[in-house]
Amino acid sequence: MLTEQQPFFSVIMPVYNRAELVKESIYSVLRQTFCDFELICINDGSTDNTLEVLKEMEHHDSRIKVFSHENKGRCQARNEGIKNAKGKWVAFLDSDDFYLDNHLETLRKLIKRFPSFNGIATELVFEDRIRDHNKCRYYRDFVVLSLEDFAVTNPISLNQFCYHKASNTDLLFPEINILAAEDLLFFRMFSCRFKILKTGIITNFVNTHENRSLNLITPELFVYWNVFATNYFIDNFSVTESVKRDMQQYVQLVISNVYLSAKKTKEGFRELVKVLKYPSTYRNVLFYKALIKLFIN
Repeated sequence: MLTEQQPFFSVIMPVYNRAELVKESIYSVLRQTFCDFELICINDGSTDNTLEVLKEMEHHDSRIKVFSHENKGRCQARNEGIKNAKGKWVAFLDSDDFYLDNHLETLRKLIKRFPSFNGIATELVFEDRIRDHNKCRYYRDFVVLSLEDFAVTNPISLNQFCYHKASNTDLLFPEINILAAEDLLFFRMFSCRFKILKTGIITNFVNTHENRSLNLITPELFVYWNVFATNYFIDNFSVTESVKRDMQQYVQLVISNVYLSAKKTKEGFRELVKVLKYPSTYRNVLFYKALIKLFIN
C-alpha cells in the first residue's frame, strides 16, 4: 500500500491507443516487490478505449493516477507526468513494455548504496537478449555513463532509468512531438549535469510487437528526428568540439544504417561517405555494419 508520506518512486507512463496492451504494462508495475510508488498514466488523446481501461485500473489501485489531454506526443505527455509526480525519484515505463518484479527494488537498493548518484539505470532484455552494444564496455556489473558515452551511442532506454527529482526540478523534454531519439536527447540533457550509474542486473523487458511505434515510423521520419534531436542538443547546450563531432559522427552512422536496412542504397552510401573524415569511424562497429549492408544490397 502507498504510505501517506511522499512516495519513493513516481513511474511515468505515456499512453496512446494501447487499450489492448496497457493493462499488462500496468500490472507489471503493480507486481513490484517494492511497493512505495505512484504510477502516473497520461492518456495522450487516445482514439480507442484506452482512457476507459486506465480509469478502470485507477479504480482498482489507489497508487494509479490518470491524467488525460489532447494528443501532443510522448515528450509532452511525459512532461505532464513529471510535473504531477510527487515521488522522490522519477522512473519511466512505456505502455507496451514491462517491468520485471525486481525493477523498483533493484533501483532502490542502488540508490541507497550509491547516494552520490542522481541517475540510476538497470539492464533490459530486448528480443530475449541483452542489448547488442552491451557486449563490450557496457556488459559489466557497474559502469558510470557520462555525456561522452551518450555522444557515441545510446546505452540505455528510459524504461531502465530513474532520477532524483529534487535535483532536477527543471528537467523536462522539449515541448515538441519528437517521434524518435527523444530518449537519447533526454539522456544527453541529464548527463550535462550528472553521471548515471548503470548495473548489469536485468529488470525490464521490451515487448517487440508489430505495432510498436518504432516499427511504424518510416525510415525518412526516423532519420529526420534523429538529426533534429542531435542538432537541438548541440544548438541549445554548451558542448566541447570533440563531443559535438562525436554526436555528428554517430547520427550519420545511425542514419546510414537505417537507410541501408531499408534497401535505400543510394541514401545510405551518401551518408556513409560523410563519416569517412572522422578517424574514429574505423573503430566503430556501426561503420562495419553499414559496410556489410552495403555489400548485401
